[in-house]
Amino acid sequence: MGLARLVVDLGSVRANYRFLADAAPGLGAVVKANGYGLGAAHVMSALCDEGCTDFFVATPEEGVQLRAVDSAVRIYVFSGPHDDESAGAMARNDLIPVLNDAAQIERWRPYRSMPVAVHIDTGMNRLGFPARTFMPEPFRGMNIRLVMSHLANAEDPAHPANARQIECFQAAAKALPGVPTSLGGSGGILLGAPSDLARAGIALYGGNPFSVRWNPMRAAAVLEAKIIALRDLSDGEAVGYGGAYTTDGDMRVAVLGIGYADGVPRRLRGAEVAYRGTRLPVIGRVSMDLMHIDVTAIASRVALGDWVEVFGRTVRVEETAAWAGTISYEVLAGIGNRVPRCHVGDTAL
Repeated sequence: MGLARLVVDLGSVRANYRFLADAAPGLGAVVKANGYGLGAAHVMSALCDEGCTDFFVATPEEGVQLRAVDSAVRIYVFSGPHDDESAGAMARNDLIPVLNDAAQIERWRPYRSMPVAVHIDTGMNRLGFPARTFMPEPFRGMNIRLVMSHLANAEDPAHPANARQIECFQAAAKALPGVPTSLGGSGGILLGAPSDLARAGIALYGGNPFSVRWNPMRAAAVLEAKIIALRDLSDGEAVGYGGAYTTDGDMRVAVLGIGYADGVPRRLRGAEVAYRGTRLPVIGRVSMDLMHIDVTAIASRVALGDWVEVFGRTVRVEETAAWAGTISYEVLAGIGNRVPRCHVGDTAL
């Protein structure tokens, strides 16, 4: 019934997981932000079938929701316990907090027999204990199952900061001998960052883990919208808000039932969509619920009610992100709640 839909191919998610697992001795999956917008519960179920037992979320609330999907997997919470209430909720739901500072250590002491992860900051200056002053004493009596850090420049394998962070992490992690390590997300996996448990994120969902290389992953999601209007315009007519686009000849324009309220970036410039494999230009400004495309080249083939690919099979999500001046993470995570997610099985997109 909707005017837009996100078709999620769980077979491609599984294939991407297997591809990454070939490069990592141990592999977990990051399913925060509703599985990067694709549907965390569906993704978790599919990856459990692949043998994945370790999942990572951003907040306690996300972890509580996903614990209902599977009672046996390990679910790590990146944010850690931000107050006593969240610590209790994580303990009751058998979630594993990632401890990021001294206050979180104290909040978790009532549950110290339960497993925790420890985050060491090796250069992002975001969360975690600073590597240069990291000491094991505050964790005495804690059940530490994982020590982790995060690479800030893994999307560029040649960036010199990667080697510095790896060296820094390995030195700091020696303070917790015998504890499994976790370093690097999708890009880190493919650049070979040493890690006992890697954390696959954007690459699972078909996004490019690199900023300077071709995308080796299978597309896992197609965002589509229906043609809800067709207009034949003459030379010199304005299109959309502000008349930002003016026709330069006779043109057939299609109006799609999707806009920035659905997650299509308003700041798209020079963008393309695709109709049955044919790329078509986006024209005018994206509005809240609608967007315009030029279908002049295939005017005789399009009809009201036809589906148009905003990104997915033909137009990769990283292309859409580049036209909007952002990254594929933001585009996927920003797909609105009113866009239904349609999950399909093992059929490749």
